[in-house]
Amino acid sequence: MVQPLTGDGDAADEPGALPLELTRFIGRRRDLALARHALERSRLVTLTGTGGVGKTRLAFRLAREVSRAFADGVHVVALADVQDPALLGHTVNTAVGIRETSAQWQLDTLVEHLRDRQVLLVLDNCEHLVSATAALADALLRACSGLTVLATSREALNVAGEAVVPVPPLSTPDPDEALTAAAVAQSEAVTLFADRAAAAVPGFEVTAANRRPVVELCRLLDGIPLAIELAAVRLRVLPLPELLSRMGDRYRLLTQGSRTAPARHQTLRASIDWTYDLCSPAERLIWSRLSVFSGGFGLDAAEAVASGGEIERAAVLDLMAALLDKSVLSRVADAREPRYQMLETIRQYGGERLAEAESAELDRRHREWFVTLAEHADADWSGPRQAEWLERLRWEHANLRAALNSCLAHDGQAGLRLAWSVENYWLARGFLSEGRHWLGQLLDAAPEPTVDRGRALRLAAWLAILQGDHDVVPALLEEGERIAAATGDAQLAVFVAQTWGLLALFSGDLEFAIERLEESVAAFAELGHRTGEIHSMFEAGLALSLAGESERASAWHVRCQETTAPIGEAWWRSFSLWAFGVEKWRQNDYAAAAELERESLRLKRPLEDQLGHSVCLEAMSWIAASEGDAERAARLLGAADALLRKVGLALEGIPRMWVYHLKGEGDARRRATEGAFRSAYASGAAMSVDAAVAYALGEGEPAPAPEPEREPLSRREQEVSELVAKGMTNREIASMLVISVRTAEKHVDNILSKLGLSNRTQLAAHVATRG
Repeated sequence: MVQPLTGDGDAADEPGALPLELTRFIGRRRDLALARHALERSRLVTLTGTGGVGKTRLAFRLAREVSRAFADGVHVVALADVQDPALLGHTVNTAVGIRETSAQWQLDTLVEHLRDRQVLLVLDNCEHLVSATAALADALLRACSGLTVLATSREALNVAGEAVVPVPPLSTPDPDEALTAAAVAQSEAVTLFADRAAAAVPGFEVTAANRRPVVELCRLLDGIPLAIELAAVRLRVLPLPELLSRMGDRYRLLTQGSRTAPARHQTLRASIDWTYDLCSPAERLIWSRLSVFSGGFGLDAAEAVASGGEIERAAVLDLMAALLDKSVLSRVADAREPRYQMLETIRQYGGERLAEAESAELDRRHREWFVTLAEHADADWSGPRQAEWLERLRWEHANLRAALNSCLAHDGQAGLRLAWSVENYWLARGFLSEGRHWLGQLLDAAPEPTVDRGRALRLAAWLAILQGDHDVVPALLEEGERIAAATGDAQLAVFVAQTWGLLALFSGDLEFAIERLEESVAAFAELGHRTGEIHSMFEAGLALSLAGESERASAWHVRCQETTAPIGEAWWRSFSLWAFGVEKWRQNDYAAAAELERESLRLKRPLEDQLGHSVCLEAMSWIAASEGDAERAARLLGAADALLRKVGLALEGIPRMWVYHLKGEGDARRRATEGAFRSAYASGAAMSVDAAVAYALGEGEPAPAPEPEREPLSRREQEVSELVAKGMTNREIASMLVISVRTAEKHVDNILSKLGLSNRTQLAAHVATRG
């Protein structure tokens, strides 16, 4: 399905979505035409040019214009904040909507997902990952005939068949022609300057009186958008003639360059040099120090990390205000607390100005700040600030990655502490695979048998359980048990015991699960660990419900509500409401079940709990099916399945829950025609998370369900379908076709997804009806 290209303020936060155009797109008609032509004749197009020249904006505009040509949508992979090449594949998976079930990224998974789809994949800002990006693009293009890749980079990927489209600066009036109003109006650079100047100084216009200095200014800036925007903002403090006089000759095009520093990059650097020269020594120093942050920062972090020596903590705010005035910094408008960011080019420039010794010290301060932030988030979790913490950690995701990278190099134990302290963030935002990635790296880097290692082992086990990767769990928990015994840490021992219970719950050993989880409630309560106590309450209630012990299950859920409501805890309370709703559904009390699920969703909404949203939507589809509303059930099921794939939760890894899924789907299918079911399912799967939640809560009806677009099966998928219809297991199919078991599993998953089916039984019936 085509990826939504516009939406509300959260659209840009959805992985893979094209962000909204917040400012006017000016000019670039010729560049758009060239890029579009290149896209028509090549399946790999790279827009190259210096930082700040407008590659990303041009790529996004081009993607919008050609989106209709790609039946399966446009997916944007933002790479500016991805520093570790090992995360490239995970980041692409998230953008295209793959549910990851392993911490180890596998090319085959992505290939099978894209093999028969018509997709435009936009790889944005990949110059710092150019080798890894080139290898991935080459592999995907060779294997996926319907795939087209549009990349932005400061250098070409140098892949066979690549069409390279240089993105030049904006046009300026021809100096050999008369400077008429018409000629000025046709200049892209002048139009951009006028637009941004009017935003900085309301009422500014290009007139006959100022036309010549405006054109001269744009020429001196070589039509580079970033330089023009920085200059336009200076009109707040300098009149145009003074602004022009300060340019001098410092923006002349430099003729000496290299592969890593092209001439246009030197020109852009000159524009930043000019801004840098306008700063006081203290402003320059704070600029350089703030460059240690990745993806932005809060005022508290800036004061803690960037102060010291010549800069007192109390002076940081005023210095940042000065940088805001000079457009070195910008304020993030929609953050809950004061937050600031730098353009990546400006941030890199500041980093280059740091001395090596100071850079190392700032890296240490940055690392320690975010480890401490994570510790505070964990300690303060079971209270009224959960939504605030999840939002804060979402804003800090790039900084968390930077800190984890730094920990890998300098302090693995601190990295383990950071990784396990943000457990609930990994869960709520659906970053299960990324969490496992960091834990795996850090566990290798820090083998010492510390409590932090034990907690990290336990979290790695929990994430693996959620992804259905149960085979790796016992070894992780056994080592955690040994560390708990050796260190005498009672809290770690209870966490490990609880996770054994969770493994049993997800594996279907409900008697053992109930015993361990109920014991964990008491043990955590004795230790005063409120989060562990509440989590265990909810899981104990769920285990009892799945075991058919309704009265005991209900008692645990009531106890969980009574414990959490007075302290403002919403996370585990909402999960308990979800599980309680499933229990009421099992008892055929559909009205009570639906209200419990709605209450759960209302609690989860401010948390932006994507994991929780997915299971609530799933349960509400079962309720709708039982009530006989097949269209609503199918639509909710489609929304739930799409979100489950996104967050990577393996619902089929919980045997009893999977039975409920099959029952709900079966009830809906029996009450609707195949075409109606698939149409409603497709409509639900195409919804944004916000739209799906609103629909589930009865706040609005969705757009009319589109006709289902069934993708044809590949030759290999048809072959696998026939073998499934014969009753063969994945292992037997793998042996017959001489492929890995995992590849066979992926083939089956892709077939079910393409056909709108949920299980092998339905697939066998489908093959039989098709002859």
